[in-house]
Amino acid sequence: MPASNSRYLPWLLLYVLLIAYSSTLIGPLGIHFVPISLDEAAATFAQRLVVWVDNGSDQRADWMANLSMCVPLGFLLGGTLRFLRPRVLGLATALGLAIAFVLSVKFAQLFFPPRTVTLNYIVAQSAGSAIGILAYALARTRLIKRAHTNGREALRLWLKLYTAALCLFFLMPLDFALDTADLLAQLDRLPAIMTRLPGEGRPLLIQAILVLAGTLATAPIGMLLVVGPRGRNRFLSAIVLRGFIGMLVILALSALLLSGAPTLIAVFYRTFGIALGGWSMRWLARQDLNQQRTRLAQLVPWALLPFLGLLLAVNGLLSPAWRSPAEAIETLSPHGLIPLYDYYIVTKAEAAKNIIGHAIMYAPIGVFVWLRGYPNKVALLTALPLAACVEAARYLRPGLEGDVNAIAVAGLSAFVAARLLPGFWHMLEGVARPQISLAPVAVPSWRERAAAATLQQTARSADTAAGEIEHF
Repeated sequence: MPASNSRYLPWLLLYVLLIAYSSTLIGPLGIHFVPISLDEAAATFAQRLVVWVDNGSDQRADWMANLSMCVPLGFLLGGTLRFLRPRVLGLATALGLAIAFVLSVKFAQLFFPPRTVTLNYIVAQSAGSAIGILAYALARTRLIKRAHTNGREALRLWLKLYTAALCLFFLMPLDFALDTADLLAQLDRLPAIMTRLPGEGRPLLIQAILVLAGTLATAPIGMLLVVGPRGRNRFLSAIVLRGFIGMLVILALSALLLSGAPTLIAVFYRTFGIALGGWSMRWLARQDLNQQRTRLAQLVPWALLPFLGLLLAVNGLLSPAWRSPAEAIETLSPHGLIPLYDYYIVTKAEAAKNIIGHAIMYAPIGVFVWLRGYPNKVALLTALPLAACVEAARYLRPGLEGDVNAIAVAGLSAFVAARLLPGFWHMLEGVARPQISLAPVAVPSWRERAAAATLQQTARSADTAAGEIEHF
């Protein structure tokens, strides 16, 4: 296999293992394997393979989550098999392997009740795989090639992808009201939820952090509006107006989600984040980024203590109330120690938000490591034990439980942040003001000026004498 495809293969294998593990071994009762004969399993599978279950609208979120889960699978398959020629053969092979994998996992689920097999979810996961393969094909043929021209185009591409992903995240789990009854039910509940604050019912600090995170999350959208073809000529007021209209559209679409909780205040702090991103991009375009990076690196030691304090506060660990290790062990649920079990017992949308939340918590470690010039593995080796200590401490807090999955998410997010930041910084350099280094001009001393004047006077005297001789 060509070296250019080897970068996709490890991630593909890891993702395949995660899907297979989370779709079979984990269940409400933990790992629950029930042996049955292959003939019985094959007969049951063939029977359920052609039955479409007419689920209610309450199952729509789970169906969309299953579709979304397989989009990365299709993308990674497309990247791994891109060496096949013609290109159509590679895409068709990727789709065939994706469907075969989905069917294999569904067949294996028959041995792990109460999991079951329905045509609904086979279609959802196959469609998600197809979307992922198509996304890779589009990225390969048009977007990536255009982004290789310069850093500005590359930055614009990644900001577009981020904006699309963020909008999808705002609209998760995409369970829109599609019939009159669901639509009327949504309209009835809107007045009660539209004025709610983010994280209502949680501590004030958590609410403030949620608002801050929501504000910063939309900053790249403002950066995109500046990096665009006519972005430099846009006034900040035009960027704010565009952002405000876009967030109103997101609010209107969120109001149609059966499990959504749209809030009017989100429009304002998200718009403020867009304005902040637009202003920061204009500011960065006038800066020497090498100098700014040096300044940020000097601030890292001063940022460590506030970061640790905020991390402890978000996890509810700044409290005088604690319990002994013996008490924690007595209340410990063994199922909670099974990897990915905590993601199974909640909806896939809640699981995705939990993963993203933990990733945001520990990504600053990767930023600190990159700014100080340490290897990427330092971010991984720092985030893993720190997250382990935090989650262990949560078991000692009454009313809280640790999450073993957060340890892996923390290490991975810190490592990825440290690895991606050099490329992102390089793209910013394509937008920032070019720094022209001029060679210093040597200023002659008074002795050198006096010697030069003497030489000039001598030359003029010699020229005059020669002219007089010739004239004579």
